[in-house]
Order: sequence, then C-alpha cells, then structure tokens
Amino acid sequence: MNIKFVLVPPFLLVFIAIFSSYSCSSNSIDYWVATNGSDSAAGTEAKPFLTIEHARDVVRTSTSRGNSPINIHIKGGVYRFTGPLAFTSADSGADGACVTYKAATGENVFISGAEQVSNWTMHDAGLNIWKAQVTTQTMPRQLYVNGVRATRARTPDYPNYYTPTSTGYSYLYSSGTDPQIPPTWNNPELVEAVTATQWKMMRCPIDSVNGGADVIMQNPCWTNANVFPSPWNFYLLNWWENAYEFLDEKGEWYLNPYTQMLYYMPRDGENMTTADVELPILEKLIDVVGDDSTPVSYINFNGLNFIYATWLGPNTSNGYPLDQSGFYLVGTGHKANKTGHDPDTVSIPGNISLSYAQHITFENNTFAHLGGIALDFNTGSQNNAIFYNTFNDISAAAIKIGGNTSNDAHPEILSQRTISNNISNNLIEYAGQEYYDAPGIYIGVTTQSLVAHNEINHVPWSGIAIGWGWGLLDPGGFVGVPSGTPYMWGHVDTPSAAQGNQILNNKIQYFLEKLWDGGAIYSTGFQGTSLDDGQLIQGNVAMNKRSTAGGNTFYTDGGSRFITLTNNVSINNPQGYMDFGPCLKASSFPYLCALTNIFPYGADMGGCIPYGDLVFENNYMRDHLTFYDICTNVNNPNAPTDVVFTDNYRVSQESDVPAEILSNAGRQ
Repeated sequence: MNIKFVLVPPFLLVFIAIFSSYSCSSNSIDYWVATNGSDSAAGTEAKPFLTIEHARDVVRTSTSRGNSPINIHIKGGVYRFTGPLAFTSADSGADGACVTYKAATGENVFISGAEQVSNWTMHDAGLNIWKAQVTTQTMPRQLYVNGVRATRARTPDYPNYYTPTSTGYSYLYSSGTDPQIPPTWNNPELVEAVTATQWKMMRCPIDSVNGGADVIMQNPCWTNANVFPSPWNFYLLNWWENAYEFLDEKGEWYLNPYTQMLYYMPRDGENMTTADVELPILEKLIDVVGDDSTPVSYINFNGLNFIYATWLGPNTSNGYPLDQSGFYLVGTGHKANKTGHDPDTVSIPGNISLSYAQHITFENNTFAHLGGIALDFNTGSQNNAIFYNTFNDISAAAIKIGGNTSNDAHPEILSQRTISNNISNNLIEYAGQEYYDAPGIYIGVTTQSLVAHNEINHVPWSGIAIGWGWGLLDPGGFVGVPSGTPYMWGHVDTPSAAQGNQILNNKIQYFLEKLWDGGAIYSTGFQGTSLDDGQLIQGNVAMNKRSTAGGNTFYTDGGSRFITLTNNVSINNPQGYMDFGPCLKASSFPYLCALTNIFPYGADMGGCIPYGDLVFENNYMRDHLTFYDICTNVNNPNAPTDVVFTDNYRVSQESDVPAEILSNAGRQ
C-alpha cells in the first residue's frame, strides 16, 4: 500500500515550530513552599513558605517578576485548598522570564479541593451502611474511597411505572414484575432524574412529590429539557439518583446536606476505620482570569497533581438540560425547536479554568478525580500549551479549548480570538464519567488549534469533538440538521474563527462506551474558508469502539465543510445500532424503542447533512469506503457536495495498515 501524506500549509509549520520549546531563560529567582513551612519565613529551601497562595503574593509584588524567571518549588505533600488559587495579569511573567509553579525534584505534590472524611461509625449493620459527619453544608456530587470514585446512590436502570407528564412523572403500578420504586422518599427535593439517549445525557432535580405519585420537576430545568423534540427531550427515565433509600449496592453513598451526615456502603476489602475518604467541596482549584486588554501570561505549571474538585451546577433549578458536548441550557426564554439544538448554551465549567490567558503551559501534571471539565482554556486563550499530562477519572471533558459564544465564533477584536493553542502527548482515560455527553477533548470555534499525539481511552461518547453550529453560525444559511430552516439562528455574513485546526496522530480507543451517535473524532460546522485553511485530520488511529454502539468513527456532522481526512485508521469498530432504550416501560419511547439493537447505524466515515468540500484520501477503514448519511433536509437536498474519496483501503486488522501510521499515533 502506498502512503500519501497531505502537505501542511506553511503558516501552520511556523505555528507548530512555535511550540518546539517553552523554556525560560536561566538565572532564575527561586522560592520554596512546604507543608511544614511558614508564611512568615523567607521562602528559601531551608525556610520555605507554608502556602502556595503566599508564594503567589510574594511573586506578585516582586521587582524581579517580568525581568527574571521565577520558580516556585513546591515540596511533597497534600495542599488542601479552601478556595481557588486565583491569578490575574498582576501575576504574569514575561517572554524569557516565566513564572513557574513546579513540584520540587522527586516530590509528589497534591493540590486538593476535598475534605477528608474520618471518624466513621456503623449506621446499619444489617445493610453494612456506615456514616460520618462532614463540615460542608453544600451537596458535593462525588465521593472517592481509597482513590476510587464511589457511586451516588441510585435506582436500577429504567425504573418502571413512571409515565412522563408536562411537569415531570406520574407513578402508577398496575401490573408487572419490575421492582416497585414509588416516590415516597424523604428529602425528594434532593433527588434528580437522569436520562441518556443517543448523544444526550440530562439531569433534572425534583421540586416536590404530590400524593406519593406525581413527581414535579424543578424549572427551568424541566422546561428547558423539553424544548427539544422527542427523542432528544427528557422522556425516557434512565434512573433516579441521590436518596438514602437508594443505598442498596456496595460502593454507593449519600450525603444529607441538612444534617451534614454522609452514608456509605463499603466495597469488599474497604475498612472504613482506615480508608482514605475524600469529599470534593471546591469547584475550582486554579482560576486564571484576564480580560481582552490585560491577559494573564507566561505562567507555567509543572509536575503537579490536581485532584478532587466538584461542580454544583446541576444541584440548582437549572439542572443539566444538555444540548451537546457539555453545553447546556440555563435560565428562561429558550424556544421549542425541532432540531435538538439551541442557539444559547453555556458550558460545564473547568476545575482548572483560564480565560484571556496567553503563553500558559501545563506540562507533566496529573489531573484526577475532578467533577467538571478538568482543564478549560476559555475565550481569548492564545499560544498556550498542554504537554505530557495525564487525565484520569474526570466527570466531564478532560480538556476544553475555546467555546461557542459570539466572541468565540466572530470575535470583534484580536484578543478575543482563541488561537494557536497546542494539546500534545497527553494521556486521557475515563473522561465523561458523570456527564456521558462530554468528549475527551473539546475544541470550540478556534483558530490553529493543534491536537497531536494524544492517547484517549475509555470515553462514553466521542474521543475528540471540534466545532459548533451545524452550519447555522456560518455564512450562507446552510442548515445541517433535519427539520431545521435556513437562518434560524440569524444571518451570518462573515466566516467564523474556525480555521486552520489540526488533529494529528492521536490514538483513540474504547469510545462510545455509554452513548451512541458519536465517534472517535467528531466535527461540525464550517472549518475554514477553503481546504487550504480548513481542518486537517491526519494519522489518527481509532480502535475498539463499543461494538453495539451506532456512530461514525470519523464523524463529519451537520454543516461540516473544508475538512481533509488522510492516513487515518479504523480497526475493530464494527457498525453498531440505534438504541432508544427498552420497550415495555412507562417512559419508553413509542415505536422508537423497537429499533434498539435492531436498526444498524453508522460507519467509519459519515455524518448527518454535512455541507461538503470534504476530502477522504489514503485512509484505512474497516467498513465500506463510502460516506454514511441517512439524514435529509429539504432545504439542502444535494448535501453533501464535493466529497472526494481517493485511494482509501479496506482493512480488517492492524497488520493491514502501514506500520509507520500505527507507530506514529499516540504519545511519543
């Protein structure tokens, strides 16, 4: 087989070269921090500071900042934050004079947002339920025992006899052998309903239960979840979550925020008198906030372990009515639609969050047990680097770059643009553990993002997702969703900022482990103004999709345009099926449930109403070598147009693929 590589445009070669080194000059100023230090000390290695916050404050006022490199060496131990470590432009370094927060050589530094829970006592010996008093008066959504995520108490899947209503669900048992789980719970206002289908997962809290039967959901969550049409609305009930009455499985937990009492059923081998139990209470560990005139710049984070943080948003009346990819609806005023998408969404926040950040580097860090997006570079992020980090057990996306606001898509000034960010050689495993819709890496409407040589394993939806809008944020009125109409999100006259992005040589395994209708790499919207400045997807290897999950391995979805896919590989990703849940439940989707695990869906290359201008060449695929699209829209009857297939090969095993492609994919 011949290997043909697409030439990278010269301006992108320059862009890649920028990231070949992020070193600062020598002759640095050095401070030290240790868990046995003192903030009244000198900050030397022999007399270190006690807190990282104090070290930051010392650097902020130092006359050396911006003139010489400054290193904050953090000695080993657990640093429990009571609030986020905040940075502004007053903390910036300069080119050649970076400020670096780093683990001391050979030391393990843990930056934690958790309360450690101890003094456990037996609560119910018959069920082996233990309890412990906690100090937080909020309702954190995660618990970890000996470094393993516990399960928030929940019912079995698809609890029966709950019929959807305009305000929630109505419970009525008539006949059947399914377990009866009537809504007679104490503290029902703490319980939330969960639904998951296709690419969506939603969570809405209960408002009240009337007469032991009618479950009234909180608004605006319930209203917003049902602006979407069936089957993308809140109809199918996958499970109820968060009641003491649901504690019936080993590894489940429940927190009563009124009494501040935590309950847990140990797994086999867990000794609650000695177990390390961590209850995340902080929503942000690091908060870097600049603005469009004064960005935060030239700060490095190296060799640190960021662990244990939560996100409390779904506890509120807004809940989590998802649109897609971790973007959801809040507030009122959202109009009913037939597309499954809304023009006004917000993102799950980052536990490490940055906006208007430039020349910031995260290198050789670990991000683990985090309840939101692990690392989130928002609007105005420029020339940042995320190198050689490990992400494990993340509730939402591991990494997010940019967003989908008007400032992202059509920035009015250059500093608003998210441009020239590099995500390379990271290991991401078990992202999306609480929000199945979140990809391993999400790239919004950005310019010249480079996503290269990462390894992404065990994700519930897509490995990498890029773009937004399904053509509705692009010129020309194209609509890349069924039932949509041209200009339904307004008239757009200028191209978006989505240009020159590259997804190169990543290795993605075990994707679509929970949802269906996603892929290893998912794209939407125009990705440039021509193939020359469009998106390049090259040299990626995708393997071992959940076999029954429908989806397109390399997924150019609605409105996708100006994308070149070359030398990509798909192995052991068989065509799956639609899955609209079981039939014979009170909340089952009528008729659609009969398609579950019956109706085939997806292939290696496909999407739902892409615009076109797509090039597929020299790819190595398991399925047929044509474009899979069963969607239609009367406004775009010929879409996609100008789709080029050249020299693609059908393969069945790794030995059928050039070794150079396989060896070059993943971390190097």
